[in-house]
Amino acid sequence: MHVSVIDVATGATHQDNTVLINGNRISYAGPAADAKIPAGARVIDGRGKFLIPGLWDMHVHGFVYVFSDFAGSLMIANGVTGARDMGYYIDTTLRWKADIAAGREIGPRLVAGARIDGPVNKARFVAHVVTDEDGVRAVDTLSRKKDGSPRADFIKTYSWVPRAAYFGIAREAKKLGVPFVGHVPYSVSVVEASDAGQRSIEHEDDLMRGCSSRDSLLRARFGDSRSVNAPDQLVIIREQARLLRTSYDPVRCRSVIATLARNHTWITPTLVVYQPYAHAFDSTVTHPEWAKYVPGLVQGGWMRRMAGVTPADSMVVRSYFSFDRTRDLRNAGVKLLAGTDMPQAFVYPGFSLHRELELLVRSGLTPLEALRAATYNPAEFLGALDSLGTIAQGKLADLILLDADPLTDIRNTRRISVVIANGRVFDAVARAQLLKHVETALKH
Repeated sequence: MHVSVIDVATGATHQDNTVLINGNRISYAGPAADAKIPAGARVIDGRGKFLIPGLWDMHVHGFVYVFSDFAGSLMIANGVTGARDMGYYIDTTLRWKADIAAGREIGPRLVAGARIDGPVNKARFVAHVVTDEDGVRAVDTLSRKKDGSPRADFIKTYSWVPRAAYFGIAREAKKLGVPFVGHVPYSVSVVEASDAGQRSIEHEDDLMRGCSSRDSLLRARFGDSRSVNAPDQLVIIREQARLLRTSYDPVRCRSVIATLARNHTWITPTLVVYQPYAHAFDSTVTHPEWAKYVPGLVQGGWMRRMAGVTPADSMVVRSYFSFDRTRDLRNAGVKLLAGTDMPQAFVYPGFSLHRELELLVRSGLTPLEALRAATYNPAEFLGALDSLGTIAQGKLADLILLDADPLTDIRNTRRISVVIANGRVFDAVARAQLLKHVETALKH
């Protein structure tokens, strides 16, 4: 009651409003004076506070073996009430999706994807393709069950998909009406991917490669599996950074971005994932205070991945990721999605999405634009504006009550008073219990 409701679509703040929730839906949102409070309703005082839609992390790999039992709780505790999972064992992710939706597990509203890559990727949870026919078959298998009912919500392409297979994927996905998103494989250009109908492109480095005068050379070099013994993120980021910083072509870049805007291709920059490489072992980036919420096995993997990063490497990566492209995308009308790529090195479930919003603002977005990238834009991207993205009667009750205004300082998204996920209230005590449960479980 008596809360300031932020309309992320228009940027307006509606003061002294009341929002009523019945089950998992908003039954009223408007002036407090006109609200009819049902007898016995739980009342939350919103005086001096700000209400926003629940946040979405549009690029996670959260429901993976040792992390799946903890990621959901960490996201909800941080106000992340929705997530687009970019691929692990699809049946595992779908099981989590069903359990969360049924209230059997705590976690964000999930959209689940299935990953496709070339034979260089040895992971067992990836569909491996070589030919056009392989691409078609993978889309058919991953997007539909034997009875024809839907399976994965979308298809994610990875970096080593061969050219023929990529266009087979694109053609079959369009035929079936299944979105395909992901990396731009080295076998095709960013423009070709956009023209082929790829719905979203993940990570800023794919875009930067398209802005290079040496794009073809870079793609040939890194697309050859012999140039990297395995898909090693550090090797790729470091070597691409060295080459890209000297070959940026502003005219070419404007043309590429214009193509993205014309084709309505979305971008998920995932700026936060590059921070550990750009600022190696800087505690303001690695956040050791959050390590207690991460399984030791995952932390060990992070440390091994970062072991080869030198100060010289960090300087190169910092010069490469200047964030200018994010501003250019916004200016050209390309729509952006907030995503973290957790659990990559030192990218934490829930916590790191707030850091991503801060980085989006640093890159030139306004606080409102950054907030939209995690609220309104995901709902629009998913075709779910009728139920998500803004605070209005009839929409799903995924909400965050904040102690300060995020439109004046995006860091205020961290100042959470209450999270409401699918109508369930997580106040300060409940959120602290979620965090304590994760911390305690990881000690045993």
